[in-house]
Amino acid sequence: MMSDEQLLFLLQNIVDNIDGVRSAAIVSTEGLIAQAILEDGISEIKLAAMTATILSVSEKVLLELKSGILDLCILQGNEGNFIVMEAGKELILAVCLDVDARMDTCFIEMRKVSEDIKSIS
Repeated sequence: MMSDEQLLFLLQNIVDNIDGVRSAAIVSTEGLIAQAILEDGISEIKLAAMTATILSVSEKVLLELKSGILDLCILQGNEGNFIVMEAGKELILAVCLDVDARMDTCFIEMRKVSEDIKSIS
């Protein structure tokens, strides 16, 4: 398992390499925060629980629709976007972006971090 310092380092890379990141978190599939860099006013507990729920429901939808394995889930709001991606069997990567942030850059960076987590854990 990765150390807290390693997880924080990977999250800091996301914040540093993607313009417009508001919050970033690594969450367990059980809905607990492993590590987070959150903007003021965001609840770690609520974010972790909702992230795990989003991932679980999204996977079930794809399974039911015979649409394969989840790559990522995007929630687009008029003031920001929320992206959730699996990072190994037990961890989930979640990023909240400004509405005008580059999604392609975010996907690339999130995939890199997800692969780093998978290779270490």
